Amino acid sequence: MEAFDLLAGLTARLASAARLDDVVNAALYEIVQLGFGAVWLAVLDPQTGALTTLKRVIDGVDVTHDASRAGELDMRESIDRGFRERRMINVTDPDAPGIGDPAGAPVPAGGPGLPRAASETTRNPPFACGPLLGSRGEPVGALGLSSYLGHQPIPDALLAHGLVRAFIDHLGIALERALYLAGLDDSLRKAQAMVADDARAKAVGELAAGVAHDLNNLSGIALLAVGVGQRSPADAARVLPRIERANRAIGDLVARLQRVARPQSAEPEVAKLHEIVEDILIMMRPILREQLIDIDVEIAAVPPVRCDAVLIHRVVLNLLLNAQDALAAMPSDRRRLQLRVRQDHDTVRLVVADSGPGIAPAMLARLFQPFATTKGSGHLGLGLAAAHASLQPFGAQIEAHNAPGSGAVFEVTLVAAPASTPVSSPQPRPPAAASEPRRRDKILAVDDDPDVVYIIRAYLEPLGYEVSTATGPAQALEAVSAHGFDLVLCDIGMPGQSGLEMPREMRQRGYRGKLVLMTGWDSHALSTDPRIAECDTLLKKPFLGTELIDAIGSLLAS
Repeated sequence: MEAFDLLAGLTARLASAARLDDVVNAALYEIVQLGFGAVWLAVLDPQTGALTTLKRVIDGVDVTHDASRAGELDMRESIDRGFRERRMINVTDPDAPGIGDPAGAPVPAGGPGLPRAASETTRNPPFACGPLLGSRGEPVGALGLSSYLGHQPIPDALLAHGLVRAFIDHLGIALERALYLAGLDDSLRKAQAMVADDARAKAVGELAAGVAHDLNNLSGIALLAVGVGQRSPADAARVLPRIERANRAIGDLVARLQRVARPQSAEPEVAKLHEIVEDILIMMRPILREQLIDIDVEIAAVPPVRCDAVLIHRVVLNLLLNAQDALAAMPSDRRRLQLRVRQDHDTVRLVVADSGPGIAPAMLARLFQPFATTKGSGHLGLGLAAAHASLQPFGAQIEAHNAPGSGAVFEVTLVAAPASTPVSSPQPRPPAAASEPRRRDKILAVDDDPDVVYIIRAYLEPLGYEVSTATGPAQALEAVSAHGFDLVLCDIGMPGQSGLEMPREMRQRGYRGKLVLMTGWDSHALSTDPRIAECDTLLKKPFLGTELIDAIGSLLAS
């Protein structure tokens, strides 16, 4: 009865352990109870035949770090024989041939060979080792046992039947289950990442039309203003501020779209929900106006939330696009969309409600399950499922219900971040106070667009700078080698060689001046590139002349 209770206990403990670490820890506890003082537990890679050590313990001391973590099955070792015969090999004679011999020493055919390192780890024989078999009788790992009841030989019967045999069988199945679940988790994470990438690409595509609409309007304003300015100096002075505002708005739209397309971070972050919602609304308003959707927005001043900013972008955009689709079937005078952002104690809540037909009761129960969709072909029904799964690690959740009368209501609840937590989104560096340019400061402007270097030169030369230009990496490196510049302005996106490589190349050629990289790409993504550290500052396009002067003046003054 005592043995039965022990068997029942270890079976329950192994059956309740799902994670690989939990299985290993449960196994070690039970092995001690069974009378063994030393244990080696490994997992088998069926593709390569490699055994990776999970745990080595001697007399309660974890010595895993003292031994090799991985190794292939060795024909000299008794463990290999055990794998061939699908059984534990029991070595009771410390003087058996091959035991403790240095690698390469001859071992009789079929002999119980054991390398010296493994022999020392198991404290020399008596020991037993062999495969752990899964539910289909295939090896999934390996087990080594020694120091039985002090240092006694392990009875063969103990390994053939009874409590220890049952434990080994249960351990193999538990290990198989844990490995399967770990592989399933990994597959799900990869699938979720693929869904997120597809959703992000779809979101960018959905927004492209609306953004293009606004970009066309803004560029039209700038072009017409240029035409007016060409009439006379007075007209030019009058329209220049309008051209500047239009181009700043174009840059702002592009930056917002880049934030939506930005890959999701792997680390928990803090994001400003109200700014994200405003980003999305600015880009979606042209689409909503075109479809005669009346939108009612109320965004309170809320604290930052603990979540990945790009994930929130995707969730908010997905909810608004779903609401847009739901309202398409409604008469134009009944298309209403309501959006609320408010704080509720230590949480921040986003509510998106529409006046559409609502969610069918049968669909409501499985709305956040994969492949649940009411849309036509081409829609997989993964958007809400991915959003629901992605929010959970941040302690956030998304819920849905139907409003009284008609329409669907989605609520996203996010955890407010502590006041001391820094916000993850990059904050623009305040412009430095412009210093008076020193006469004859020599500047090299590098950009593959001749118009860019021309306008930089035309802007800087009247201020007292001596400006040279280059339209390619090779020309720039040649100029740096031949002339002593105080500062180099270099574009990142150039054909043939990235501008990110230029600082290192210039330093190798002896350049010791200041380096400014210019880019129209997403500066947040570039900030993680180690090559950025080679330059002194990053200037985001489009930039104003005052911003250019601020950057140059602060660097040359220092």
